[in-house]
Amino acid sequence: MADNTSYVDLFKGSAMILPLFEASESQWNRYGRAIAYLLGLSYMFLGVNIIADVFMAAIEVITSKTKQIKIATANANGDNGDDTANQGPHFDTIEVKIWNDTVSNLTLMALGSSAPEILLSIIEIVGNGFEPGELGPGTIVGSASFNLLVITAICIYVIPDGESRRIKEINVFACTSFFAVFAYIWLYLVIEVITPNVIEIWEGIVTFLFFPLIVLLAFAADKNFWRKQMEMDGDWNQMQDVFAKQKTGSEEDVRHIIEMGKKQLKDPKEAADIATAEMLRRTHHSRAWYRVIAGRANKGGSKVPFYNKPKDDEDLAAREPSRNGDMTVARIEFSAAAYSCMENEGTIKLGVIRTGNLNCKTTINYETSDGTANAGEDYVSKAGIIEFIEGEYIKTVEIEIIDDDVWEETETFFVRLFNPSRGTEMDKICVTQVSIINDDEPGILQFQKPSYLYKESAGMAELVIERNDGCDGRVTVRFKTKDITAIAGKDYEAVTDGIAVFEHGEVTKSVYIPIEDDPSFEDNETFEVAIVEATDGASIGKHRRTIVTILNDDDYQTLITRVANLTSVNLDKLVIGKESWAQQFQEALSVNGGNVDDAEPLDFILHFLTFGWKVLFACVPPAHIAGGWLCFCVSLGAIAGVTAIIGDMASILGQLLGIKDSVTAITLVALGTSLPDTFASKVAAINEDSADAAIGNITGSNSVNVFLGLGIPWIIATLYKYFTYAATDRRSKFIVTDKSLPFTIALYSIAAIATLLLLTWRRYSIAAGKAELGGDPKVKKICAAICITLWSIYIICASLYAYDVIKF
Repeated sequence: MADNTSYVDLFKGSAMILPLFEASESQWNRYGRAIAYLLGLSYMFLGVNIIADVFMAAIEVITSKTKQIKIATANANGDNGDDTANQGPHFDTIEVKIWNDTVSNLTLMALGSSAPEILLSIIEIVGNGFEPGELGPGTIVGSASFNLLVITAICIYVIPDGESRRIKEINVFACTSFFAVFAYIWLYLVIEVITPNVIEIWEGIVTFLFFPLIVLLAFAADKNFWRKQMEMDGDWNQMQDVFAKQKTGSEEDVRHIIEMGKKQLKDPKEAADIATAEMLRRTHHSRAWYRVIAGRANKGGSKVPFYNKPKDDEDLAAREPSRNGDMTVARIEFSAAAYSCMENEGTIKLGVIRTGNLNCKTTINYETSDGTANAGEDYVSKAGIIEFIEGEYIKTVEIEIIDDDVWEETETFFVRLFNPSRGTEMDKICVTQVSIINDDEPGILQFQKPSYLYKESAGMAELVIERNDGCDGRVTVRFKTKDITAIAGKDYEAVTDGIAVFEHGEVTKSVYIPIEDDPSFEDNETFEVAIVEATDGASIGKHRRTIVTILNDDDYQTLITRVANLTSVNLDKLVIGKESWAQQFQEALSVNGGNVDDAEPLDFILHFLTFGWKVLFACVPPAHIAGGWLCFCVSLGAIAGVTAIIGDMASILGQLLGIKDSVTAITLVALGTSLPDTFASKVAAINEDSADAAIGNITGSNSVNVFLGLGIPWIIATLYKYFTYAATDRRSKFIVTDKSLPFTIALYSIAAIATLLLLTWRRYSIAAGKAELGGDPKVKKICAAICITLWSIYIICASLYAYDVIKF
């Protein structure tokens, strides 16, 4: 026991709150106590992340506020030539966000994302009697390293194959990227060069003043103050912050989305999930929104439908060419993520669409690349420039397909878009896959869908039979109907020996079954249609049967209404911030947002682990009270309290295990505070059309960490010492004692420059898809591996230096 007691003496007085029971704790086994503190630290990380999500919800409510303004329409000047010109001016009312996105990202949202790190640094210095510590600065540098290297690697890798994401606000990203490196170079200069190991008052003030400077410069970059482009894109250029609030959850929206889907949807909940996911996909969301939504899923709360988005419906994006409301730039992409053609067709035409600004001339390059198909053997390679003249919104690229007499499996090649002209951006589908289907076999015949849904008043059910893996020669397929609950002759017209003929080269054929419109009310009824024979060498595939459901017209409308209601419920669950305490407690007490039937075992486990924290922080004032500011202040105070305990636990745990605070900071603490941002960035990378919400905010947060997380405590400590001690007293100096801090700063700076150069290369490299995230599968894996390797080198070298294994 004596060994334990003497070990406790090593950190006695170094913590503000813990240990609470020092006398009894000193009798514990040292490693048993370490395990207890490790579990406690993990639980505290859960708590700080939950209250940080509450804090972010308040920020989202504050920064999403809008105001209405009126703009004159074309006939306001009386120049449209009709009678309405004499009725006086006409105006459209639109909504404008009060907060500029760039300003909110670098102020409130950066504070929300980095609050634990910033508060830890402040609390540590105050708790140490205004003397510097190792935990706060180390956590800031370690968190910055994890954010820039690991989160970037994950975001590069998780983009689905064939897709890519580009930084949209590249001017802002360039500005914040500069400061993400400059902030740490400045930190190194202050500690090692200007006044070695001593922080003076003016250095703390200058460090803090870099914060408003980065906000002003980023805002200027956002507004193109350096490069005026007035009248280039019309009056809309002055409306950067305008957004259209879209009516979501209406029956018209739901009906449209369901009718776009590739498969028939009989389950209202499934249809509602798909409709919700599609509506969310069409809407731009802030970093705070993704942070809160990801946090809910990771603590057993409400899930967003796009987390488990059905693959069959991923092509909905390609069917909505005008999803982006930004009219100041032109956005170009392929009309579909995949195309297919028969080998004997000779050519295939790929659609390229332009949305956004159509009132200008734009160009973009394209080129083919091999997959399993080889240029010169299966297709003719091609590269060129696509030019859109003013007003054009669609062009085609024609690729020659080589036909041969050798049977081959379906082969693929790729066509990518790159190098858009000035004022033009690539949209989501910048790479498309082309499949060449062999036509030297008669093929495999099957129904396109396993089930169909038709209203009774439709009069005719159209069923599509596909011909896959070959289309050589004339093929006949026989089919027949069979009653299930529907009765032939009463509900539909029976087919006992139906015949569909595929001519040479045909790959789809529709067959039609008449439906009887019975005026009497009936329940939903079903019948089966089965392929019974395929001739001339063709075979039958796995979907040889399909089920047709006949809905009463009233039932069809009821289905749409129910789906719309479920969609509205889904959307309501995803609203950031609650209106009342009752709603907050209801959410805190519920598993999976109250949808227990669909909850998984992991949801119950996470709910159990976070239950205490969720109930405790449900006491925080709701985000929609007092415009979000009351919730903002209370949750910030709660974060400070939890962070103080985290600092004590981390320091004691390090002492128990013989780990220095500087190493604990860049590993355990940095990882614990950065994981929520990791999940948020991953979700944003997959679901946003650009890379801004995923990685665009990392550089800004990393610089704000230094300017606030070190600038504020430096000012507090140096001013306290200046007014407390005489100038000749050594205690008047704020002396940095962490000898490993400059080395870790230098390591991070080198890794940060390398990572930013890698992202720059990806943006302009054809091999990487000319985008920061996603692109070619092999290239993105290599880039992600490079970032992870840089982070590993940082951790290993910083740890070895802290223990004097390596010298610098």
